[in-house]
Amino acid sequence: MKTRVIIADDHAILLEGLKNLLEKKGIIVVATAKNGREACDLAIRFQPDVVIMDISMPRLNGVEATEIIRQKIPNTKVIALSMHSNKQSIDKMFASGASGYILKESAFDELYDAIQEVKNDKFYLTPSIGRLYVDKKGKMPNGISNHSKFNKISKKEREVLQLVAEGQRNRAIAEKLGLSIKTVETHRRNIMKKLGIFNVAGLTKFAIKEGIIFLE
Repeated sequence: MKTRVIIADDHAILLEGLKNLLEKKGIIVVATAKNGREACDLAIRFQPDVVIMDISMPRLNGVEATEIIRQKIPNTKVIALSMHSNKQSIDKMFASGASGYILKESAFDELYDAIQEVKNDKFYLTPSIGRLYVDKKGKMPNGISNHSKFNKISKKEREVLQLVAEGQRNRAIAEKLGLSIKTVETHRRNIMKKLGIFNVAGLTKFAIKEGIIFLE
């Protein structure tokens, strides 16, 4: 059976280019997504073999989206496709359940190889960073760093925090997440209390530092 894939990336040119290249290799691209929330919805709907996931996306970042996909459809593998090579980003993607991590500067053939590897329940990392994370058997990543402040906030609070850091107002956040404005306000207060940060500028700085949003 042919491999079924979803590509999630908020850059239209890259999205279309990858789709064309994968289809030429005989891989079926069942859907494409432009943000993390859409990636989750499409993955649950189509249940592909692999999701190729950009980390830095609006509405819901790739880390949070990966965690949702792996919880809802554990047989679907996720490969991170990112311009970020820092250990923090890689650690968080593996902690969320990703099976591979590819840098966007890599050649297309590397992504194709990664898809074959993760389908066989193996991990794949770009060689330039792989030696730092994979053991001698090439099976498991090293231990994941503990981000104490990051872990103080819940999953829903991280979703709210991303939208706050993206400049969204409470009403827009409520509409995007299907919550009441009062609930969003409660989440914001809880986030500030847990983090000890009481202004939007500080929350945005924290979100960037923790890889919830990225400066590109």
